[in-house]
Amino acid sequence: MNIRTLDLNLLRVFAAIYLERNVSLAAKRENLTQPAMSNALARLRRSFDDALFVKIAGRMEPTPLARQMIQPIQEALRLLKESLEGQDGFDPQQTARTFKLLMSDAGESAILPSLIHSVIESSSARIGFEVVKIPHDAYAEALQTGAADLAIGHLPFLRAGFERSPLFDDPYCVIMRRNHPLEGRRLGLTTFATAQHVAVATGSADTLVDRQLAKHRLKRNVKLKVSHYHVAVDVVARSDLLAAVPRMIASSAREVSAMPLPLKVAPASVQMIWHTIAQQDPGHQWLRGVLTALDLRSVAKSRATPA
Repeated sequence: MNIRTLDLNLLRVFAAIYLERNVSLAAKRENLTQPAMSNALARLRRSFDDALFVKIAGRMEPTPLARQMIQPIQEALRLLKESLEGQDGFDPQQTARTFKLLMSDAGESAILPSLIHSVIESSSARIGFEVVKIPHDAYAEALQTGAADLAIGHLPFLRAGFERSPLFDDPYCVIMRRNHPLEGRRLGLTTFATAQHVAVATGSADTLVDRQLAKHRLKRNVKLKVSHYHVAVDVVARSDLLAAVPRMIASSAREVSAMPLPLKVAPASVQMIWHTIAQQDPGHQWLRGVLTALDLRSVAKSRATPA
C-alpha cells in the first residue's frame, strides 16, 4: 500500500462500512448512492489486496486486516476533522446529535430520568439518546468503532484503551416477594444459598455473590436465569424465588421486599467509560460534563435508603 496513490476519501468509506456492517446504510451515512459505495469498496479491496469485509448472515463482517486498521484510521479521520473544522466547541442548541449509550436496565432506571430531564425537558437542545443493547463482550468494539458513544455501569473488563469516570456506588441486596416466608428474618448463608433463586445474565450481582459463596463452599440453588434485572423483579414478585440485585432496582419495585445480603459484597462502582479515541471529541466532552453535573451520587443515596 502506497499512501501517495490512495484516495483518502476511501478511508471514510471504510470507517462507515465498518460501523454500519451494511453497504446501503454506509452509503446513506456518507450521502452516496449504493453503486458509488460498492464501487468505493471495490477500490478499497484492490488497494489493500484484501476483501476487508465478508458478508456473513446478512452483515458485512470485517476481516482480520480490517479490524487491525480501524482504530488508526478512525483516529486519523478524527484529527483531520478537528484540524479542518476547528475547535469551536459543541453547542447542543445548534447541533443535532443522537448519543448511543450502553447500559443495563439498572443503569437506565438510575440515570435516564435525570438525564432526560436535564437535557431534553429543561432545554431546547437538539440532542437525543439511544440505549443500545448488546452483549458485554461486544462493548469494546462498539465503543472503539463509534457504534456506541459511552458505556455506563460496573464494567471492570474494559481496561486498555479506555477512559473512565466514577458516577456513583450502588450496593447490592436480596429481594423477595412481600409476605415471603423469609421476609423479616435474618438470613443465614446456608438458608440463603439453599433457597430458590433467579439469576440475571447481564448484571454483575450474581457473579460477585457466587464468588463470595464459593469461599464458604456454598452454591446457590438457581432455578431460573433471565436477561434483565426488571424481569427478575417481576418473577420474584410472583414466586418464592430470591434474587440479588442493585439496591436502586429494588427501591423502585414496590411489590418486593429488600433485605441485606448475608455476605460481604462490595457495592457496584458505576462509571461512565469511553474509548480514548473519543477523548477530545467536543460533543463527547459535553455529554460527560452533563452526566457529571447530574450529581447521581445524591440520587443513588436517596434511592438506596430503605423506606
